[in-house]
Amino acid sequence: MVMSMKTARLSVTGFGLALILAGCGSSGSSGTGGSTGNGGSSSSGGTNGSGHGGSSSSGGSTGTGGASHTGGSTGNGGSGNATGGATGTGGSGSGTGGATGNGGAGSGTGGATGAGGSGSGTGGATGTGGSGSGTGGATGTGGSGSGTGGTSSTGAVTVQLGMTEQMIEGFGINDNWNPLTDAQAKAMFDASAGIGMTILRTGMSPTGAFYNSTEASNISTAKSHGATKIIGSVWTAPANCKDNGSITGGGHLLTSCYDSFSTTIASFAKNNGLYAMSIANEPEFASCGTSDPCNGNYDTMVYTATEMVNFLKMAGPKLQAMGVKVIAPETSEWNHLWTNISAGPDPGGHESSDPLGCGCFPDKNTNSCASKCSSGMGYDYGHYLAKDTAAWADFDIIGTHEYDSQVATAWPSDVNGGKPNKEVWQTEMAGVKWWPEQGASSDITDGVAVAEWVHSALVTGNASAWLWWWYQPMSGGTNDNEGIVLQNGTDTKRHYTIGNFSKFVRPGYTRVDVTGNVPSGVELSAYKGTDGTVAIVAINSSTSTVSVPITISGGTAPASLTPYLTDANNSLVAKTAVTVSGGSFTASLGGPSVTTFVGK
Repeated sequence: MVMSMKTARLSVTGFGLALILAGCGSSGSSGTGGSTGNGGSSSSGGTNGSGHGGSSSSGGSTGTGGASHTGGSTGNGGSGNATGGATGTGGSGSGTGGATGNGGAGSGTGGATGAGGSGSGTGGATGTGGSGSGTGGATGTGGSGSGTGGTSSTGAVTVQLGMTEQMIEGFGINDNWNPLTDAQAKAMFDASAGIGMTILRTGMSPTGAFYNSTEASNISTAKSHGATKIIGSVWTAPANCKDNGSITGGGHLLTSCYDSFSTTIASFAKNNGLYAMSIANEPEFASCGTSDPCNGNYDTMVYTATEMVNFLKMAGPKLQAMGVKVIAPETSEWNHLWTNISAGPDPGGHESSDPLGCGCFPDKNTNSCASKCSSGMGYDYGHYLAKDTAAWADFDIIGTHEYDSQVATAWPSDVNGGKPNKEVWQTEMAGVKWWPEQGASSDITDGVAVAEWVHSALVTGNASAWLWWWYQPMSGGTNDNEGIVLQNGTDTKRHYTIGNFSKFVRPGYTRVDVTGNVPSGVELSAYKGTDGTVAIVAINSSTSTVSVPITISGGTAPASLTPYLTDANNSLVAKTAVTVSGGSFTASLGGPSVTTFVGK
């Protein structure tokens, strides 16, 4: 069978993410708080024991320091407690306030009130002052251990450990119609030898069995290599339960089969020990041949928003009663979760499939949707589910795919005040025929595009899980990018850029906000584990190297971060660890590339 979806090139723009560099803002017109307090002529702290850097050596009677006269802010103690100059005052030249007196292995204290420049700005203890007379941030670093990032101001890029978003459930792959071999399962699920995926998605046939005859064994194999959650979906009901009398070509589920078919779904999920079960795969896509934008004739069934609500209220309680989490509506296009607007056009100039005939596309008048679609006869499944209190309670996970638009749609402001109150899972995505990244390609440009799909899902769509389609396209099938490797088995860069997320952003981690002005062409997302691990995924889609100063704020910053690089010449290769000083470091991002910085 051919795959059941459509894909499109992700047009993710750089997301505004801000970080504030602790301990490097400027006080006064030219003095910098929290940096190298310039006071008297040149007194320095003792190099061992508890030597006090310039504690009584003030810069002249009026604290006048020349341009290069360094006062006690850089007094460095040995293993004891080094104290920076307490009152070293910079002159009118370029003297800077004492801020970063560093103790050795102990706890160095920066100059408390060193004021730099001709203005009146006061350098913070180790934070950053404003460009005028702002007071520096509240915290800095002590000793050689892990430092605590400063509080944020504006402009610079900051990982905000205290500003949390969704919890990550994991990353995964599908094997419906195309089961994984043992070696392939190891490459996907093994956290050491592979890329550490943890979720496998399988399919239920119209008869209530697995599509794959050996699937029970396949699931055991996946679990042996690290899969922890098995989820399922259903492509179609039997032909005699559909209004088109066929398992292909779309067609609607007859209401007379709601009870029997929902029982079949619940029994399948329970009997096979599934963690979660979707009640419909791509309810707004009907297989339609091989001409653009269609990609084969395979099992499909469509629902209007109203039909989805009604069937969910029959199937959801049965699954929940069996301890199985319920996924719905699992749309092909993310935009169909929250609108009637379909994606398009594709590179060939064709709009995406629109089986319910809403007729509104982004390159046309999106206010011209058919009137029937504004009354539940179209898409916009999420809104109709949210408006029905019973239906909203009857499922647990909002499922969607990312085809055609290749970007996530944000949770709307008119549902729960704009705050997600259900997990969102992106359960199927790939580069397929007719759409950008259809391939077949294996290069880093495609790998970066795929990483941008993941980034959009996690950051814009608040997804807790993200799953790829197949490991390898079927022999004799469409030769495109629907596999994580090529049809002939050639490895790809997308294999590893997905791994930049799945291998290091582990189940149970929480996504945290990234604030500040991220350079054009760069996308950043950040995550923290309960064990103190911090993971930052940086995507550089440009062809140039970009340096991004980053501060880690709102919690304990690691002492160092190891970058794992995927680019044209590297595939998840560990590079030299980057030191985090004062909660800050600089990410050097070659282009194009995906780099994950990890440490705790």
